[in-house]
Amino acid sequence: MSWEAVHKKVPWGIVLLLGGGLALAEGAKHSGLSIYFSQQLARLKDLPKEAVVVVVCLLAGGMTEFASNTATASILLPLLANLALTIQVNPLYLLIPATACCAYAFMLPVATPGNAIVLSASGMRTIVMIRAGIVMNIACITVTVFLINTLGYAIFDLNTIPTFKNYTIV
Repeated sequence: MSWEAVHKKVPWGIVLLLGGGLALAEGAKHSGLSIYFSQQLARLKDLPKEAVVVVVCLLAGGMTEFASNTATASILLPLLANLALTIQVNPLYLLIPATACCAYAFMLPVATPGNAIVLSASGMRTIVMIRAGIVMNIACITVTVFLINTLGYAIFDLNTIPTFKNYTIV
């Protein structure tokens, strides 16, 4: 296989986007940013679990506007799994909505390559994208929180903590 064939056939933009996201997540771990986030998330333990999931969704949705979906999920999901155990809820209760909200990058052109393409091709101003995107973000986060608190219990049995993560079992 020649370099020319590789250069033409490999979607380098996607490779670089995913690689950059994973590098950002690794950098957050090594710089101590993940520890800082973990300490800040620990403050949520006194809130009702329904409020925690709203905060988690807002955090994931906000972070993904400035970092790739991959980086946001790679940074947040391990921290949220630990938070779920701290507040004694099924980890899926936080992980499923957070994962969905990592894909809600509607407001800024830097959020995803698709947003940047739309902005440049349409000639619209960034403020127009922000106005439309914030409505989309609020709608999607609201639906996500509603679904995890209704259908989520029926589909994923969120009332139980998996035994492999339940440290209170004797």
